[in-house]
Amino acid sequence: MKLTSLLATMALSLPVAGAGPVQAQTLNAAVGMGPKSSSYIAYEGFADYIAQNSDLKIKVFSMSLLSMKETAPGIRDGLADLGFVVPVYYPAEYAETVLAANLSMLSTSGTKVQSPGAAMAGAMTEFIFNCPDCLAEYKTQNQVYLGSVSSHGYDLLCTQPVTTLDDLKGLKLRSPGGNYSRWAEHHGAIAVSMPASDTYEALSQGVIDCHMASVSDLSDHSLFDVVTHVTPGVPGGAFAGVATSNFNTDVWRDLTAEQRRVVLRGAARMQAEMTLGYFNLAQKDLAAAPAAEVEILSPDAALVASTDAFVADDLAVIGAQFSRDYGVAEVETKIATLSALVEKWKGLTADHAMDPAALEQVYWDEIFAKIDPEAYGLD
Repeated sequence: MKLTSLLATMALSLPVAGAGPVQAQTLNAAVGMGPKSSSYIAYEGFADYIAQNSDLKIKVFSMSLLSMKETAPGIRDGLADLGFVVPVYYPAEYAETVLAANLSMLSTSGTKVQSPGAAMAGAMTEFIFNCPDCLAEYKTQNQVYLGSVSSHGYDLLCTQPVTTLDDLKGLKLRSPGGNYSRWAEHHGAIAVSMPASDTYEALSQGVIDCHMASVSDLSDHSLFDVVTHVTPGVPGGAFAGVATSNFNTDVWRDLTAEQRRVVLRGAARMQAEMTLGYFNLAQKDLAAAPAAEVEILSPDAALVASTDAFVADDLAVIGAQFSRDYGVAEVETKIATLSALVEKWKGLTADHAMDPAALEQVYWDEIFAKIDPEAYGLD
Protein backbone atom coordinates (compact mmCIF):
# COMPACT_ATOMS: atom_id res chain seq x y z
CA MET A 1 0.00 0.00 0.00
CA LYS A 2 2.87 2.33 0.76
CA LEU A 3 4.43 1.56 -2.65
CA THR A 4 1.10 2.17 -4.38
CA SER A 5 0.72 5.49 -2.60
CA LEU A 6 4.27 6.55 -3.53
CA LEU A 7 3.73 5.69 -7.20
CA ALA A 8 0.48 7.64 -7.25
CA THR A 9 2.21 10.68 -5.78
CA MET A 10 5.00 10.46 -8.37
CA ALA A 11 2.47 10.16 -11.17
CA LEU A 12 0.71 13.31 -10.06
CA SER A 13 3.99 15.21 -10.07
CA LEU A 14 4.90 14.21 -13.64
CA PRO A 15 3.67 16.07 -16.76
CA VAL A 16 0.73 14.40 -18.43
CA ALA A 17 1.18 13.42 -22.09
CA GLY A 18 -0.94 15.63 -24.31
CA ALA A 19 -1.64 18.19 -21.56
CA GLY A 20 -1.83 21.85 -22.61
CA PRO A 21 0.93 24.38 -21.91
CA VAL A 22 1.30 25.92 -18.47
CA GLN A 23 -0.82 29.06 -18.22
CA ALA A 24 1.12 32.33 -18.41
CA GLN A 25 1.23 34.47 -15.29
CA THR A 26 -1.47 37.16 -15.38
CA LEU A 27 -0.96 40.56 -13.75
CA ASN A 28 -3.77 42.98 -12.95
CA ALA A 29 -3.33 46.62 -14.03
CA ALA A 30 -5.49 49.43 -12.64
CA VAL A 31 -6.29 52.39 -14.89
CA GLY A 32 -8.73 54.84 -13.33
CA MET A 33 -9.90 56.18 -16.68
CA GLY A 34 -12.61 55.19 -19.13
CA PRO A 35 -12.11 52.63 -21.93
CA LYS A 36 -12.24 55.34 -24.60
CA SER A 37 -9.43 57.40 -23.03
CA SER A 38 -6.07 57.50 -24.77
CA SER A 39 -4.45 56.31 -21.53
CA TYR A 40 -6.54 53.14 -21.41
CA ILE A 41 -6.01 52.48 -25.14
CA ALA A 42 -2.24 52.84 -24.67
CA TYR A 43 -2.41 50.45 -21.71
CA GLU A 44 -4.14 47.83 -23.86
CA GLY A 45 -1.33 48.24 -26.39
CA PHE A 46 1.18 47.78 -23.58
CA ALA A 47 -0.58 44.57 -22.49
CA ASP A 48 -0.55 43.25 -26.07
CA TYR A 49 3.17 43.97 -26.39
CA ILE A 50 3.96 42.14 -23.14
CA ALA A 51 1.87 39.12 -24.18
CA GLN A 52 3.55 38.95 -27.58
CA ASN A 53 7.09 39.21 -26.23
CA SER A 54 7.01 37.26 -22.96
CA ASP A 55 5.14 34.60 -21.02
CA LEU A 56 3.36 37.32 -19.01
CA LYS A 57 -0.18 38.52 -19.49
CA ILE A 58 -1.65 41.78 -18.23
CA LYS A 59 -5.37 42.28 -17.66
CA VAL A 60 -6.23 45.96 -17.79
CA PHE A 61 -9.10 47.18 -15.60
CA SER A 62 -10.70 50.48 -16.62
CA MET A 63 -11.98 52.19 -13.45
CA SER A 64 -13.48 48.97 -12.08
CA LEU A 65 -10.54 47.68 -10.02
CA LEU A 66 -9.37 50.95 -8.45
CA SER A 67 -10.27 54.60 -9.00
CA MET A 68 -7.61 57.12 -9.99
CA LYS A 69 -7.12 58.22 -6.40
CA GLU A 70 -7.15 54.65 -5.06
CA THR A 71 -4.49 53.31 -7.43
CA ALA A 72 -1.35 54.43 -5.57
CA PRO A 73 -2.34 52.92 -2.19
CA GLY A 74 -3.95 49.97 -4.00
CA ILE A 75 -0.67 49.02 -5.69
CA ARG A 76 1.15 49.55 -2.40
CA ASP A 77 -1.20 47.14 -0.64
CA GLY A 78 -1.25 44.54 -3.43
CA LEU A 79 -4.81 45.15 -4.63
CA ALA A 80 -3.34 45.64 -8.11
CA ASP A 81 -0.01 44.48 -9.52
CA LEU A 82 0.66 47.65 -11.48
CA GLY A 83 -1.17 50.73 -12.62
CA PHE A 84 -1.56 54.36 -13.64
CA VAL A 85 -0.48 56.35 -10.57
CA VAL A 86 -1.12 60.08 -10.07
CA PRO A 87 1.41 61.24 -7.45
CA VAL A 88 0.03 64.79 -7.32
CA TYR A 89 -2.93 63.43 -5.35
CA TYR A 90 -0.44 62.68 -2.55
CA PRO A 91 2.14 65.51 -2.48
CA ALA A 92 3.46 64.60 0.97
CA GLU A 93 4.20 61.01 -0.04
CA TYR A 94 5.61 61.88 -3.49
CA ALA A 95 7.02 65.36 -2.91
CA GLU A 96 10.08 64.80 -5.12
CA THR A 97 7.98 63.80 -8.13
CA VAL A 98 5.42 66.53 -7.50
CA LEU A 99 8.21 69.12 -7.36
CA ALA A 100 9.28 68.05 -10.84
CA ALA A 101 5.67 68.05 -12.07
CA ASN A 102 5.24 71.62 -10.82
CA LEU A 103 7.98 72.71 -13.22
CA SER A 104 5.93 71.81 -16.30
CA MET A 105 5.69 75.43 -17.49
CA LEU A 106 9.34 75.01 -18.54
CA SER A 107 8.07 72.82 -21.38
CA THR A 108 6.34 75.75 -23.07
CA SER A 109 8.55 78.67 -22.05
CA GLY A 110 11.81 79.58 -23.76
CA THR A 111 12.27 77.32 -26.77
CA LYS A 112 8.87 76.60 -28.36
CA VAL A 113 8.18 73.09 -29.66
CA GLN A 114 5.21 71.44 -31.35
CA SER A 115 4.74 68.79 -28.64
CA PRO A 116 5.77 70.12 -25.22
CA GLY A 117 4.20 67.03 -23.63
CA ALA A 118 6.64 64.72 -25.39
CA ALA A 119 9.56 66.78 -24.09
CA MET A 120 8.16 66.99 -20.57
CA ALA A 121 7.51 63.23 -20.39
CA GLY A 122 11.10 62.51 -21.41
CA ALA A 123 12.54 65.04 -18.98
CA MET A 124 10.40 63.80 -16.06
CA THR A 125 11.27 60.17 -16.71
CA GLU A 126 15.00 60.72 -17.04
CA PHE A 127 14.99 62.94 -13.96
CA ILE A 128 13.14 60.47 -11.71
CA PHE A 129 15.11 57.41 -12.81
CA ASN A 130 18.29 59.28 -11.83
CA CYS A 131 16.94 60.86 -8.64
CA PRO A 132 17.65 58.65 -5.60
CA ASP A 133 15.29 60.71 -3.43
CA CYS A 134 12.48 60.21 -5.94
CA LEU A 135 13.00 56.45 -6.18
CA ALA A 136 13.19 56.20 -2.38
CA GLU A 137 9.69 57.69 -2.14
CA TYR A 138 8.30 55.04 -4.45
CA LYS A 139 10.13 52.33 -2.53
CA THR A 140 8.54 53.58 0.71
CA GLN A 141 5.16 53.18 -1.00
CA ASN A 142 6.05 49.60 -2.06
CA GLN A 143 6.22 50.61 -5.71
CA VAL A 144 8.72 50.47 -8.55
CA TYR A 145 8.63 53.48 -10.86
CA LEU A 146 8.58 52.81 -14.62
CA GLY A 147 8.10 56.13 -16.39
CA SER A 148 5.97 59.26 -16.72
CA VAL A 149 3.55 60.79 -19.19
CA SER A 150 2.47 64.35 -19.91
CA SER A 151 -0.60 66.00 -21.33
CA HIS A 152 -0.40 68.44 -24.22
CA GLY A 153 0.36 72.06 -23.36
CA TYR A 154 -2.23 74.21 -21.57
CA ASP A 155 -4.03 76.99 -23.44
CA LEU A 156 -6.69 79.61 -22.73
CA LEU A 157 -10.18 78.39 -23.65
CA CYS A 158 -12.35 81.49 -23.41
CA THR A 159 -15.70 83.13 -24.10
CA GLN A 160 -13.97 86.23 -25.46
CA PRO A 161 -10.74 86.99 -27.34
CA VAL A 162 -7.54 87.12 -25.27
CA THR A 163 -4.28 87.98 -27.02
CA THR A 164 -2.72 90.80 -24.96
CA LEU A 165 -1.76 91.62 -21.40
CA ASP A 166 -4.62 94.11 -21.22
CA ASP A 167 -7.12 91.47 -22.34
CA LEU A 168 -6.29 89.39 -19.25
CA LYS A 169 -6.92 92.08 -16.67
CA GLY A 170 -9.96 91.37 -14.54
CA LEU A 171 -10.84 88.08 -16.26
CA LYS A 172 -11.91 85.10 -14.15
CA LEU A 173 -9.79 82.09 -15.09
CA ARG A 174 -10.47 78.53 -13.95
CA SER A 175 -7.11 77.38 -12.57
CA PRO A 176 -5.73 73.87 -12.02
CA GLY A 177 -3.96 75.45 -9.02
CA GLY A 178 -0.43 76.35 -7.96
CA ASN A 179 1.61 78.17 -10.55
CA TYR A 180 -1.45 78.63 -12.82
CA SER A 181 -3.18 80.65 -10.14
CA ARG A 182 -0.01 82.68 -9.64
CA TRP A 183 0.27 83.26 -13.40
CA ALA A 184 -3.31 84.53 -13.54
CA GLU A 185 -2.88 86.86 -10.57
CA HIS A 186 0.50 88.07 -11.86
CA HIS A 187 -1.27 89.25 -15.02
CA GLY A 188 -4.16 90.94 -13.26
CA ALA A 189 -6.68 88.14 -13.69
CA ILE A 190 -8.64 86.31 -10.99
CA ALA A 191 -7.89 82.63 -10.39
CA VAL A 192 -10.94 80.47 -9.72
CA SER A 193 -10.60 76.92 -8.35
CA MET A 194 -13.15 74.35 -9.46
CA PRO A 195 -13.20 70.80 -10.88
CA ALA A 196 -12.70 70.59 -14.64
CA SER A 197 -16.06 68.85 -14.87
CA ASP A 198 -17.77 72.08 -13.73
CA THR A 199 -16.24 74.33 -16.39
CA TYR A 200 -19.04 73.86 -18.95
CA GLU A 201 -21.68 75.31 -16.67
CA ALA A 202 -19.30 77.97 -15.31
CA LEU A 203 -18.40 79.20 -18.80
CA SER A 204 -21.98 79.12 -20.02
CA GLN A 205 -23.21 81.15 -17.03
CA GLY A 206 -20.35 83.65 -16.99
CA VAL A 207 -18.96 82.45 -13.67
CA ILE A 208 -15.58 82.20 -15.41
CA ASP A 209 -14.29 83.78 -18.62
CA CYS A 210 -11.61 81.24 -19.48
CA HIS A 211 -10.50 77.71 -18.67
CA MET A 212 -6.75 76.99 -18.44
CA ALA A 213 -6.32 73.49 -19.89
CA SER A 214 -5.37 71.46 -22.93
CA VAL A 215 -7.44 72.35 -25.98
CA SER A 216 -8.61 68.70 -26.00
CA ASP A 217 -11.05 69.74 -23.26
CA LEU A 218 -13.15 71.20 -26.06
CA SER A 219 -14.31 67.67 -26.84
CA ASP A 220 -13.49 65.92 -23.54
CA HIS A 221 -15.79 68.28 -21.59
CA SER A 222 -18.06 69.35 -24.48
CA LEU A 223 -16.70 72.90 -24.33
CA PHE A 224 -17.17 73.39 -28.08
CA ASP A 225 -20.68 74.49 -27.09
CA VAL A 226 -19.56 77.35 -24.84
CA VAL A 227 -16.00 78.37 -25.81
CA THR A 228 -15.66 80.96 -28.58
CA HIS A 229 -11.91 81.66 -28.60
CA VAL A 230 -8.74 79.64 -27.92
CA THR A 231 -5.31 81.17 -27.34
CA PRO A 232 -2.64 78.45 -27.63
CA GLY A 233 0.66 78.68 -25.80
CA VAL A 234 -0.50 80.61 -22.73
CA PRO A 235 -0.41 80.02 -19.85
CA GLY A 236 1.51 76.97 -21.06
CA GLY A 237 2.73 74.12 -18.94
CA ALA A 238 1.10 70.67 -18.88
CA PHE A 239 -0.20 68.02 -16.53
CA ALA A 240 2.94 65.97 -15.93
CA GLY A 241 2.35 64.46 -12.49
CA VAL A 242 1.60 60.90 -13.66
CA ALA A 243 3.57 57.66 -13.32
CA THR A 244 2.30 55.44 -16.12
CA SER A 245 3.05 51.90 -14.97
CA ASN A 246 4.22 51.62 -11.38
CA PHE A 247 4.64 48.03 -10.19
CA ASN A 248 4.03 46.58 -6.76
CA THR A 249 7.57 45.96 -5.48
CA ASP A 250 7.01 42.30 -4.58
CA VAL A 251 5.47 41.56 -7.97
CA TRP A 252 8.39 43.27 -9.74
CA ARG A 253 10.92 41.26 -7.77
CA ASP A 254 9.15 38.00 -8.62
CA LEU A 255 9.60 38.62 -12.36
CA THR A 256 12.60 37.19 -14.18
CA ALA A 257 15.23 39.56 -15.54
CA GLU A 258 14.00 38.84 -19.07
CA GLN A 259 10.41 39.62 -18.11
CA ARG A 260 11.55 42.90 -16.55
CA ARG A 261 13.46 43.77 -19.72
CA VAL A 262 10.35 43.25 -21.83
CA VAL A 263 8.28 45.33 -19.41
CA LEU A 264 10.82 48.17 -19.61
CA ARG A 265 10.65 48.17 -23.41
CA GLY A 266 6.86 48.05 -23.23
CA ALA A 267 6.88 50.98 -20.80
CA ALA A 268 8.89 53.08 -23.28
CA ARG A 269 6.38 52.16 -25.97
CA MET A 270 3.39 53.01 -23.79
CA GLN A 271 4.92 56.33 -22.71
CA ALA A 272 5.22 57.36 -26.36
CA GLU A 273 1.73 56.19 -27.31
CA MET A 274 0.07 57.76 -24.30
CA THR A 275 1.80 61.12 -24.67
CA LEU A 276 1.09 61.29 -28.40
CA GLY A 277 -2.47 60.23 -27.69
CA TYR A 278 -2.95 63.46 -25.71
CA PHE A 279 -1.16 65.42 -28.44
CA ASN A 280 -3.36 63.95 -31.18
CA LEU A 281 -6.56 64.76 -29.27
CA ALA A 282 -5.43 68.38 -28.99
CA GLN A 283 -4.61 68.56 -32.72
CA LYS A 284 -7.97 67.04 -33.59
CA ASP A 285 -9.82 69.67 -31.57
CA LEU A 286 -7.75 72.50 -33.02
CA ALA A 287 -8.62 71.28 -36.52
CA ALA A 288 -12.31 71.01 -35.64
CA ALA A 289 -12.48 74.46 -34.04
CA PRO A 290 -13.30 76.59 -37.12
CA ALA A 291 -16.28 74.42 -38.05
CA ALA A 292 -17.56 74.81 -34.49
CA GLU A 293 -17.14 78.60 -34.77
CA VAL A 294 -14.29 78.62 -32.25
CA GLU A 295 -11.60 81.09 -33.29
CA ILE A 296 -7.93 80.17 -32.79
CA LEU A 297 -5.89 83.23 -31.83
CA SER A 298 -2.20 83.95 -31.26
CA PRO A 299 -0.86 85.67 -28.14
CA ASP A 300 1.09 88.81 -28.89
CA ALA A 301 4.83 89.05 -28.25
CA ALA A 302 4.42 90.98 -25.00
CA LEU A 303 2.14 88.32 -23.49
CA VAL A 304 4.54 85.54 -24.51
CA ALA A 305 7.54 87.42 -23.10
CA SER A 306 5.70 88.18 -19.85
CA THR A 307 4.76 84.50 -19.48
CA ASP A 308 8.35 83.38 -20.04
CA ALA A 309 9.58 85.90 -17.45
CA PHE A 310 6.95 84.71 -14.97
CA VAL A 311 8.03 81.08 -15.39
CA ALA A 312 11.68 81.96 -14.74
CA ASP A 313 10.82 83.97 -11.62
CA ASP A 314 8.34 81.40 -10.32
CA LEU A 315 11.02 78.69 -10.05
CA ALA A 316 12.21 80.25 -6.81
CA VAL A 317 8.65 80.31 -5.45
CA ILE A 318 8.19 76.61 -6.24
CA GLY A 319 11.54 75.73 -4.71
CA ALA A 320 10.79 77.60 -1.49
CA GLN A 321 7.37 75.96 -1.23
CA PHE A 322 8.68 72.40 -1.55
CA SER A 323 11.61 73.05 0.75
CA ARG A 324 9.39 74.61 3.42
CA ASP A 325 6.23 72.51 3.17
CA TYR A 326 7.61 69.09 2.22
CA GLY A 327 11.22 69.12 3.33
CA VAL A 328 12.65 68.52 -0.14
CA ALA A 329 16.42 68.92 0.03
CA GLU A 330 18.66 70.58 -2.56
CA VAL A 331 15.70 72.07 -4.42
CA GLU A 332 17.84 74.53 -6.37
CA THR A 333 19.99 71.71 -7.74
CA LYS A 334 16.97 69.60 -8.64
CA ILE A 335 15.24 72.50 -10.36
CA ALA A 336 18.38 73.27 -12.34
CA THR A 337 18.73 69.61 -13.32
CA LEU A 338 15.16 69.31 -14.57
CA SER A 339 15.38 72.67 -16.35
CA ALA A 340 18.37 71.41 -18.34
CA LEU A 341 16.61 68.11 -19.07
CA VAL A 342 13.53 69.89 -20.44
CA GLU A 343 15.68 71.81 -22.92
CA LYS A 344 17.53 68.61 -23.84
CA TRP A 345 14.26 66.78 -24.49
CA LYS A 346 12.83 69.62 -26.55
CA GLY A 347 15.67 68.93 -28.94
CA LEU A 348 15.38 65.13 -28.77
CA THR A 349 11.64 65.10 -29.47
CA ALA A 350 11.36 68.04 -31.88
CA ASP A 351 11.14 65.81 -34.97
CA HIS A 352 8.93 63.13 -33.42
CA ALA A 353 5.77 65.04 -32.51
CA MET A 354 3.59 62.79 -34.69
CA ASP A 355 5.68 59.61 -34.88
CA PRO A 356 5.05 57.12 -32.03
CA ALA A 357 7.66 54.63 -33.25
CA ALA A 358 10.40 57.28 -33.39
CA LEU A 359 9.37 58.70 -30.02
CA GLU A 360 9.39 55.23 -28.47
CA GLN A 361 12.88 54.67 -29.84
CA VAL A 362 14.29 57.88 -28.40
CA TYR A 363 12.70 57.15 -25.00
CA TRP A 364 14.21 53.67 -25.15
CA ASP A 365 17.68 54.73 -26.31
CA GLU A 366 18.05 57.69 -23.96
CA ILE A 367 16.36 56.28 -20.82
CA PHE A 368 14.90 52.80 -20.58
CA ALA A 369 17.74 50.90 -22.28
CA LYS A 370 20.05 52.23 -19.56
CA ILE A 371 18.00 50.62 -16.77
CA ASP A 372 19.50 47.29 -15.67
CA PRO A 373 16.71 44.67 -15.39
CA GLU A 374 19.05 42.52 -13.30
CA ALA A 375 19.23 45.12 -10.56
CA TYR A 376 16.66 47.92 -10.87
CA GLY A 377 14.02 47.87 -8.14
CA LEU A 378 15.54 44.85 -6.38
CA ASP A 379 17.46 46.50 -3.54
